[in-house]
Amino acid sequence: MTMDKLYPSLPFAPGETPLSWAARLAALHTGGSLRPFLNDMDVPFMRLAGGHADAIRHLCELAGQDHNVVEHHTIRSLDGRRFELRGEAFSAEFLTGSVTRFCPACLAEDEGGASRPHARRRGRLEWLLAPVRVCPLHQQPLIERQRDAWDNKARELQVLVPETGAELLALAASMPKRPPSPLQDYVIGRFEGAKGPEWLDGQGIEQAVRATEMLGAVLKFGTGVKVGSLKQLDWDEAGRAGWTYVSGGQTSIREALDALVADAKSSGTGCLLRTRTYGMLYTWLGRSKMSKEPGPIRDILREHILDNMDVREDRPLLGKTGVQPRRRNIAFLAASEGLHHITLRDVLRAKGVIQEDEAKRSASYVLVDYKIGKAVASEMKRAVAVTLLPLMLNASRPMVAALVDEGLLTPLHDGGFKRGKISRAVDREHVDALLSSIERIATPVGVAPGSMVSLAKCAEISRKKIQLILAAVFGGRLQRVMRLENEPGLGGLLVDPLEVKLLTPRGRPGMSAGLAFMMLGIGAAAGRRLISGQFGGTILKTVGVPGEGGAWVTPAAMACFRSRYVTFKCLLIEAKCKQPQLKRMLAAHEVKPAFDPKTLGAILYRRADLPESLEI
Repeated sequence: MTMDKLYPSLPFAPGETPLSWAARLAALHTGGSLRPFLNDMDVPFMRLAGGHADAIRHLCELAGQDHNVVEHHTIRSLDGRRFELRGEAFSAEFLTGSVTRFCPACLAEDEGGASRPHARRRGRLEWLLAPVRVCPLHQQPLIERQRDAWDNKARELQVLVPETGAELLALAASMPKRPPSPLQDYVIGRFEGAKGPEWLDGQGIEQAVRATEMLGAVLKFGTGVKVGSLKQLDWDEAGRAGWTYVSGGQTSIREALDALVADAKSSGTGCLLRTRTYGMLYTWLGRSKMSKEPGPIRDILREHILDNMDVREDRPLLGKTGVQPRRRNIAFLAASEGLHHITLRDVLRAKGVIQEDEAKRSASYVLVDYKIGKAVASEMKRAVAVTLLPLMLNASRPMVAALVDEGLLTPLHDGGFKRGKISRAVDREHVDALLSSIERIATPVGVAPGSMVSLAKCAEISRKKIQLILAAVFGGRLQRVMRLENEPGLGGLLVDPLEVKLLTPRGRPGMSAGLAFMMLGIGAAAGRRLISGQFGGTILKTVGVPGEGGAWVTPAAMACFRSRYVTFKCLLIEAKCKQPQLKRMLAAHEVKPAFDPKTLGAILYRRADLPESLEI
């Protein structure tokens, strides 16, 4: 058949595909099938099927059709099994492939009782999209057909769907009703230019759909489900389940992942395994070689794993190498720090890092915050047994006990354990700080003045408890405090018994806020800002002392502060380096002070912000 223009004209119907329109032209003008008609029109079938502009425009010229309308409904073939529609690129897997989907109710309405039904039945563009599985108009699942490879490429409805009229209506009546999923509505709307949830719109359409369906599949069918076991309507259900969370963005997605972790923990398994916890979502995103970039869902899952699971830094995690672990099991921490895992576990329990039920489980199954765990392990390695303190401090045993009771020395823990020196020990750095404070608060003298005596002698003369005397010395309640230049530690301290006799006992362990500032190496002005709530909360917690002015810092508050913050001066001691070197190390790791030094009046760092090389 040769002619300048096809007559009568058959306009392109909005929503259909170029192949569908070409098949309708063939049915109208020849009563035959698609391929012979295209050969007669000198339109290469494969060029038309691939959405190439030359084939489409040539057919449009013969049929008197605006090619822009047809091209707007054309899926163009790109290189490497990639396709494009209205600015959205995707892979072949985003299409139905060799399967042709259709809605029998739509086709029956297209025919409308016409004598040439195949000239009126339209193959919809949306039926080619894999995520579209339900007819949005008639709310019933689409039917799938396929034959040989050539017919599958042509998608010719008169070949693949020979039913007409009443047969189509009967086929439609046999299908169950179900509304389209929100994910399907999103896909259709996105191709029409509609805006959707921000998190989904920020990635490729195929990435958005795949993330939604894979997350929804493990939520709906469990983490043991496999990709190959799911049928088309199962994927539709997966899309519905996933949409609830992905439509809310990253926060909602993490809630879904939290639910998966909670389910895994409730199953009674000792250690969380990624494949058992996240199922095929992790299997998909954990592949070493991926042909398609999965999008931001991989970053979200990686962060969730880091927050909830044991991760080894020498192995890649979801396509990323060199990740720093956030959680590690106690057994690993103990081995890496040269400690016994039972000892470390007991200390972590006493410090409240782990709960009682976790302390009863195997150390290999209990995870702790990596930085906190390393900090506790480092404390343990710096631990000084209380039995050694009398020698180090040049003090009696009662004096040492009083220092601990008053909070002037904070025990690493005191949980009633009998684990060697860790059962009653203090941090060596705190011992050094106490010795340094003696030099600051006491005036050095060569010989004791007549009115001044040692702490032990003063307790005997004044009949005051040594605990009260020590609290007064380090709390600044005594006007006269001296130390013998040739006598180190507490043994060289001198006080006036007459002044001590006037002391009244305090009703709780701890120290004044002023003394706490001094022990922490923080100036009074900066200390007052820390306890004032000026920085969005009380950084150093204090309590009032009944009947007395000022604030009081308990031993627990001191321990809490020291575990979370460190001053620049203390960090110098811990890092065992000089000031310029420390500054370079902090700058290299972009570590910033926890608070503006100009506002606070001191340089204070969060221990959690420090790089591992500075965590002593």
